[in-house]
Amino acid sequence: MNETNTTTWPIHITPHHLTLSPALREFAEKKLAKVPRFSSDALAADMVLRRHHGTADGKRFSASARVALPGRDLHATATHADLYTAIVKLVARLGRGSRKRKTRLRKAQSSARAAAVARDGEFAPSFDTDR
Repeated sequence: MNETNTTTWPIHITPHHLTLSPALREFAEKKLAKVPRFSSDALAADMVLRRHHGTADGKRFSASARVALPGRDLHATATHADLYTAIVKLVARLGRGSRKRKTRLRKAQSSARAAAVARDGEFAPSFDTDR
């Protein structure tokens, strides 16, 4: 397997009530590195991996993350009996939220353009060359 760093943005992983093995860290970083495909302006990510004690179902793991973006941050949480599955579910939720944010930004941008066209009659910015 190729040993290259797939992340170009800082990812901080914090374990609670479990040990963070190098394999688990690599898996989490590899999965979380896919999120900037939808939001290329991601600044950093903080992930917390937890093992919950005393649940009726036995072992229960949760993964939560915050992706720092310009404007509002993106948050997601996922739980499962398997930690790796919880991480996969978390990244899927972050991806959906990121796509939703990207769509919202594009719609706002296109409505601003439509308003400018309606107001000015054309979209091209007017520059006065007489000054």
